[in-house]
Amino acid sequence: MVESTVKLSMADDNALDCSYAIVEKCGIGVILILKHTECAIFDWADLTGPGAFPRYLLYKHYPNAALAYTDFLKLIGKMCKKHPDSKYFRNRIREDNRMAVDRLGMEHLLSDEERPQYHDRLSSFLQFVARHRTDFSPEVSP
Repeated sequence: MVESTVKLSMADDNALDCSYAIVEKCGIGVILILKHTECAIFDWADLTGPGAFPRYLLYKHYPNAALAYTDFLKLIGKMCKKHPDSKYFRNRIREDNRMAVDRLGMEHLLSDEERPQYHDRLSSFLQFVARHRTDFSPEVSP
């Protein structure tokens, strides 16, 4: 059995107005960040370490905050279940893993034609994360 450790901070528990979870397994961590209707997964060390701003491993646009929150919780569980050799941990794949979720919860990879309609949302979220990249603390509420 591979052990996963989850540290979680919800928006109402922190000053960042977002929820985030750090999932660690075999010494490798990912951070899931949910802000309103946007959610992304980043490599924990790359996000909080020095150097260039890292690329997301997964990014999802949601039609509403309730659906985003529910999927955020599911994604935490999925990261716990992922094998340490998956693309989220040891064997990273260089891909633009960006998705849109519809009102029914169905998701699909964004097409080139859809990207412009989500540009402002992506830009705003990534600016937020870049501004606060050192504020995501592993010392979060249990």
